[in-house]
Amino acid sequence: MQHQIDSGFSLGIFDKEYQFKRPESAATEGKLYWNLDDASATEHDLESQMDFPLVSVAMAYDGIDELDMEKMKPIIGTLPLFATAYKALNELDTRDSASWKPTGRGQVLMRNATSTRGPYEGQGLMRQLAEELMRRSASLGFRGIQIETGSEAVLKVWSTPPVHTTTYEEKNESGETVYPFRPANLNLGKVYVDLKTAGSQPA
Repeated sequence: MQHQIDSGFSLGIFDKEYQFKRPESAATEGKLYWNLDDASATEHDLESQMDFPLVSVAMAYDGIDELDMEKMKPIIGTLPLFATAYKALNELDTRDSASWKPTGRGQVLMRNATSTRGPYEGQGLMRQLAEELMRRSASLGFRGIQIETGSEAVLKVWSTPPVHTTTYEEKNESGETVYPFRPANLNLGKVYVDLKTAGSQPA
């Protein structure tokens, strides 16, 4: 996580109306009270011990700055199928690696974790972060984003990146950034349906 925080490419959403549970948390603008020795802690317990306004994150890093596998060993030891999932995805990826692997800085962004706190789930925060990351990466000149996911919701968002009327921008004749669709608030789509004749086999 620190590798991705230090990258400068990770994003978070903060609740500007968050009310701190404890005064000592307010003094430091947030604090985590997890007791890592308490193996009986429930999801509710962990949530109640998170006293800060950060409610959703999207972690990322420049693909040229690869993860340090030595530092990954603790998470792999705790979640052994984490490594198995990546191994399976790599084995089944038939692309030419040159088509997506970076050869220099600022080419391919690696999206490598996302999470939203329980009370804030279902509000579309993960999608907002994903779309913002796409826009920022494009504006910085990245040619692509690589993401592996075990979440159906995350897979859906990243497989169907929308054009949204509130965020679509272009330059006018004076070179100023304008948002031509505002205040319209909807996703635009371009759909192609491949129709098969009766009795034909799918490609």
